[in-house]
Amino acid sequence: MTDWAAYRAEFPALETQAYLNTAAGAPISRAAAAAAIQYYEATERDGDVHWDDWLARVEAVRAAAAQMLGADSGEIAFVQNASAAMTLVAARLQGRGDVVLVRGDFPSVTYPWMVAGHDVVFAEPGVHGGATFEELERVVTPETGIVSVGLVQYRTGFRYDLRALGRFCRDRELLLVIDATQGLGAVGVDLSHGDVDFLVSSGYKWLTSGYGFGLMYAAARHLDPAAHTAAGWRSARDPYALVSDVLDLSDKASALELGHPPFAAIFGLGAALELLQAIGTQEIENRVLHLSTRLGQVLEDAGLRLPPTGPENQRSGIVYAEAQMDPVRMRNELLARGVYVSARGDGIRCSTHFYNDETDLERLRDALDSMP
Repeated sequence: MTDWAAYRAEFPALETQAYLNTAAGAPISRAAAAAAIQYYEATERDGDVHWDDWLARVEAVRAAAAQMLGADSGEIAFVQNASAAMTLVAARLQGRGDVVLVRGDFPSVTYPWMVAGHDVVFAEPGVHGGATFEELERVVTPETGIVSVGLVQYRTGFRYDLRALGRFCRDRELLLVIDATQGLGAVGVDLSHGDVDFLVSSGYKWLTSGYGFGLMYAAARHLDPAAHTAAGWRSARDPYALVSDVLDLSDKASALELGHPPFAAIFGLGAALELLQAIGTQEIENRVLHLSTRLGQVLEDAGLRLPPTGPENQRSGIVYAEAQMDPVRMRNELLARGVYVSARGDGIRCSTHFYNDETDLERLRDALDSMP
């Protein structure tokens, strides 16, 4: 039986509050913090002498990320954040047809396509916050070449069935680009079926690895060096040859990293992935969905209205409820009672990860009962 209390103990931030806000930003574990600190301490003590070891560790973390996604290591790049990665994708897919986006999706999913000058059309969201396949079918035209969506809708918690969405796109010869920031680390994401062309994710939410860092998946079929729209010295097939007058770029996703790896952030991600893999993807998803169901019950028992929920494979760790007062005021009232959530739209957004437990939900219940 999984010792959830032991895993919870790895996150000190949970000792002082009911942390129901991973959808905004997660605490990091002791191990992830230590991995980053140890890098800085080694640099302070020894300078650059560990360079080769650091590069080897980067590739080990890349392999772990690839394993989590059902991908090949050569298809994984480390990036600044999901917005930066989506900007790279939007530039790379110029001329591949119009782009279908979903109104109300997170701006990181939509802005890069618009700024890059793509012709875009917005599908209208359904009652759950995501676009139905009927709505996607309605807006797809012969000129459409790309569908780009957030795997999990950041406000409502609606999750697309990735396999079904992939088949929809494949049947229509559309490229599929996914922002998995609100799902990766909490729900299973399997890319081994070849349904997804590009996937991006920041690391500071469900991956529990901190701000200023993320990862990107680019299917091998899209890694022709001739399609690179940006390059740096480590984009070369042999970067340490330092050839400056001949362009010989790598066909690996790491070519998109351009320059030096952010070692501390990558080592933090590595420690976070070790913890996630020790628990297991399915175990985490089961835990997250169980807790989010209980969370919804607590909110409903307090008289808050929740939007309709779909089947389990369309749910995530996010639960949204309409606020009984100004959402920002409600968020602040809860925070004053030691419960951390977000104000979004007309309501509050709560979220549970594997490190949450019933004590967090009880604290939320008590806080709601004591509010004016």
